[in-house]
Amino acid sequence: MMGNKLIKGVAAGAIIGGALMMLDRETRQYVTGRSKTCVSSCRNVAQHPSEAIYTLRTKYESFSDKLNSGIDQAIELLNKVESALNKIGEVDEAVNNQFRSANNSKEAS
Repeated sequence: MMGNKLIKGVAAGAIIGGALMMLDRETRQYVTGRSKTCVSSCRNVAQHPSEAIYTLRTKYESFSDKLNSGIDQAIELLNKVESALNKIGEVDEAVNNQFRSANNSKEAS
């Protein structure tokens, strides 16, 4: 029951806040301009649905290609990092082996 009152209160506050903001001339002009653009876009989609679907598909394909390219670059970078870490590990192991052999030769003397 309390959640219902909360939702009603939030909705009422949003409506009152929106109405108060419409008193500002720039806000009214912005809302009017955006509303006209939205109505025009919706009308265009309704009149040419195949064109809208084609545009959506091409944008999706473009986004998908860019995402795949980014993933490929990230994988390549990770492989380079892994290779560098492996080389560092090999160098570290070689240095440790040299220290061990130097310590062994000192102990033998």
